[in-house]
Amino acid sequence: MSCLASIIDLWNDSSFPAELFLGIGLLGLFLIILQAIFGVLIGHDGDTSSGGSIDIHGGHGGGGSIVSLKTVSAMLLGFGFGGAILEKNGFSAGISALGGIGTGLLIGGAYFALMNSLYRLKSDGTSLLSEAINRSGTVYLRIPGHAAGAGEIQVSFGGRLQNVRAYTRGLDLPTGTAVRVVALHGDQALLVEKLS
Repeated sequence: MSCLASIIDLWNDSSFPAELFLGIGLLGLFLIILQAIFGVLIGHDGDTSSGGSIDIHGGHGGGGSIVSLKTVSAMLLGFGFGGAILEKNGFSAGISALGGIGTGLLIGGAYFALMNSLYRLKSDGTSLLSEAINRSGTVYLRIPGHAAGAGEIQVSFGGRLQNVRAYTRGLDLPTGTAVRVVALHGDQALLVEKLS
């Protein structure tokens, strides 16, 4: 509550330009908090391009975009609070606005760089799935036949034993069946066949 009281005191003791900067900063902060709540409760991050999620940048290759809701929120936060701090320290509204723009671009750019590096780590991990091709494994969860649904296999690749979603074009494969990985099935699953 002391943080909220400090913001209210700062608001009441501010000039119109400082109140405008604070309002923009608070809007950015509100959007960031709202996205965090959606991420926890609904399970999407608000920026991804997978089906059904909020997609501001419209891309389909994954990764980040400069024009994403989170990047814009970070820029608003930096612009607003950066401008308010400069204005409260005696700078003119114009200089405060320029400083706020610089701060917003710096924070937005840092966020963009961080998210892209995290996405690259994620995509590097999924590219390892191709290492499982031609390896033998065991059905962990029954795989329905004729690619009617996914099951799960345990297969060793990438230096460890991993559980991976799997499909088969043949007959049902019950738990414990020995299988061989023949191909990828989409981005995150394998196509398997029963070992003879």
